[in-house]
Amino acid sequence: MADQPHSAELFGEQRDFWWNRDFLDLMAVRWRLSEAASLADIGCGLGHWSRLLYPYLRPPARFAGVDREPRWVAEAPEKFRRAFPHVAPELISFHQGDAIKLPLADDSFDVVTCQTVLMHLAQPLDALREMLRILRPGGLLICVEPNNFWNYLAFTSLTESEPVEIWVRRFEFWLRQHRGRLAAGRGNHSLGDLLPGYFAQLGMRDIAVYQNDRPAPLFPPYANPDQKALVEQDRQWKSSATGPWNKEDMRELFMRGGGDESFFETVFADIVKKYHSEQQAIAAGHFHAAFGNINYLVSARKP
Repeated sequence: MADQPHSAELFGEQRDFWWNRDFLDLMAVRWRLSEAASLADIGCGLGHWSRLLYPYLRPPARFAGVDREPRWVAEAPEKFRRAFPHVAPELISFHQGDAIKLPLADDSFDVVTCQTVLMHLAQPLDALREMLRILRPGGLLICVEPNNFWNYLAFTSLTESEPVEIWVRRFEFWLRQHRGRLAAGRGNHSLGDLLPGYFAQLGMRDIAVYQNDRPAPLFPPYANPDQKALVEQDRQWKSSATGPWNKEDMRELFMRGGGDESFFETVFADIVKKYHSEQQAIAAGHFHAAFGNINYLVSARKP
């Protein structure tokens, strides 16, 4: 897996608001999870995603989490067992390993899944082949991956009247970031759009594509827990120059994507100005946006 912060660390509390429970209830029926008795979560982190799916399995269900980071492998078991105290300890295991070389046996799981992992890999098809290797014939592969590119270009209450030229510059800025990330071998943050084709290329059957129904709206008075987490996360990223505010990292990717220094400085300054305008509008109770996320759930069965 690529040398990037895990989403368990990058997103903090915001990650706890990614899913609506009734939507997962529906997906569990569509995926027939009640027929499955084993689950492997690849790039599991602290197990946010697998702890949501595990209760839908047929008990007593076996679970294995794999992550490359020793920290998550050490911390995740306690969280998992605290969530499911009545599950026999021998049914739950966590392993340190890489997505392209999984420390799990062939044909050993009914369901294999990952969430926002493939987007960080230079060779996501290699990881998908490994996931298929450990999946039983007829088993289900579920991959959750976004199109993050469009999330940078959402309309808000402050952008409706902005000049077209500013929008065009921002589009080029983020597109060059995207191309630069690909050129640097740091993955594709809009990989979700390509997953159905990858599944078809690997010869999988019953390919299905859905979208997460949970957007990330902001509107006054920003009092909901999910809205508070969203605002606080953005402020933390900005104040610590991390996430989407690591300027030197952004510059490197932009240049790799064919950009030039002058253009980068101009548009980065515009993006900083846009951020401060949004923060001022939030403080005044005037800012609002629906912020619909494009987050795909792509599933298929192993022949």
